[in-house]
Amino acid sequence: MHVRELAQALLGALFLCGCGAAASTQARHAAPPSSSASARAPAAAATAEAAPLPFRLPCEEDDLAGCTTGCEEHQVEDCVTLGAMYLRGERVSVDVERAMGLFKEACGEGSARGCLRLGDVYHDRIADGDGAGEAALYWHVRACHAGANLGCLAAGRAYLRGEGASADPERAALLFRHVCDRGNAPACVELGHLHEQGAGVPLDAPKAVELFTKACKLGFDEGCLLASRSGDVLPPRD
Repeated sequence: MHVRELAQALLGALFLCGCGAAASTQARHAAPPSSSASARAPAAAATAEAAPLPFRLPCEEDDLAGCTTGCEEHQVEDCVTLGAMYLRGERVSVDVERAMGLFKEACGEGSARGCLRLGDVYHDRIADGDGAGEAALYWHVRACHAGANLGCLAAGRAYLRGEGASADPERAALLFRHVCDRGNAPACVELGHLHEQGAGVPLDAPKAVELFTKACKLGFDEGCLLASRSGDVLPPRD
């Protein structure tokens, strides 16, 4: 399937799948513990305290040995951090191909960071070859689908500018709204501009101000300036 078609299919899935409603549960009342159970409680507590943590902390960004070991042991996010080291040339020689391989592998394992970093490599033209724009869009949409707000934002801007696909302000607006609702201030500003222009969404100046105000309250200074139109940082942030 063509890269553009794959990106569109992923984006369609993002908005069609929705979020399932949480099933309601009823509280269950346990019977009072027996005396023998009470006697065993201290021993059980001591065992629980001695048990290892049920999770593993990710490696530090400058810990080459730790990230390499973690990646070899299938710690997906450690592979992403290791890939970033190869991309920047920190503590290792620059190896873009190796970095991209690590990002792609991590993305395939469900890492939103891996998908996002791979999309950034194509977007920033670090990777050689034709079709970089389409590849960047594809991986950013995958990052968005995996839960990365920045992936949604990057994909929305690509659709808005016609980078990697035909310009599609309506699709861009869907992406911006998706992450603005989750608290991403730059996405709220992008969506506000679209309402100002009537591009991909209804022309609605009050809605635009509402979105700029929301971005301001989220701590984004550009939203404050756009909301006030006077250079004042208004309205006050919550």
